Amino acid sequence: MTDFINARARHRSARIAAVPTHKFEVGVHVAYRGGGGSGTYSVTRQLPDGGQGLQYRVRSDRDGQERVVIESALERTIL
Repeated sequence: MTDFINARARHRSARIAAVPTHKFEVGVHVAYRGGGGSGTYSVTRQLPDGGQGLQYRVRSDRDGQERVVIESALERTIL
């Protein structure tokens, strides 16, 4: 019985890790500043953390090419 009580106490005291949230919504225009090119893109999909941070699938406004980029390489633009 003591083990059960200790397990309950540990569970209650466990801290809940904060889940990171995406900074950009789908459809928002962003500027990409990273290796392999830069330019304006629109967010087409939010992706989970790939180990380097939250990711997005974006489509180029210029030629329609898509790529996956991390959030830290993006900035919001106003069109």
